[in-house]
Amino acid sequence: MSNQLLSALIFLGIFGLLIVFTQILHKVFNVKSEVSRKFIHITGGILSLFFFHFFKSHWWVLLLCCIAFLILVITYIKKLLPGIHKTNRLSFGSIFFPIPVYICFLAAINLQNNTLFYLPISVLTISDPAAEWGGKRWGRYSRSFFHEQKTLAGSLCFAVSSFFISLIWLEVIFKVPFIKCLLISVSISIIVTAIELISLRGFDNLAIPLSTLGLLILFLH
Repeated sequence: MSNQLLSALIFLGIFGLLIVFTQILHKVFNVKSEVSRKFIHITGGILSLFFFHFFKSHWWVLLLCCIAFLILVITYIKKLLPGIHKTNRLSFGSIFFPIPVYICFLAAINLQNNTLFYLPISVLTISDPAAEWGGKRWGRYSRSFFHEQKTLAGSLCFAVSSFFISLIWLEVIFKVPFIKCLLISVSISIIVTAIELISLRGFDNLAIPLSTLGLLILFLH
């Protein structure tokens, strides 16, 4: 058995365990679906960030993302896994997640720049939940949009978190010159926050990483 195949099987196993644990949280411990959804969102994002350490070919990542996508689509259609899919409004966000993971990985491989993978997926993994958390925590004190689906407080949390995530990846880890790093971080903070604000029904899971990827390609290539 090749190391790549073994890694793929391990990742699938971990993903399966995350799904099971998410359901246990929701069904057994009565954790609200909005919390269990964020748990799988964050842990799944962190898991995907390890792809570059284990896979040299994008084909293995494509296989993993296709399997994950099929599992999520089927369970969404069949109304299974409420801990992952259940929301108070129509949302397809839970099934979109694997798509930008593969696109960003492919871009990073082809352009030989790991930043194109790590930064967009990190923003999706951390800033998107930060926006929702900020909206629920302080949203009632700020202006809301789209029938209270988005709030100014949530957008500010997204902007601040995405700025510092970008700054850390670009300046601290990938050693991008500071002025250029600052320009990219501010651009991501402003532009991607605006895109997140107008992305409804879970499409922010696509719009956030892909717009971040587009900005990085524009600035770095």
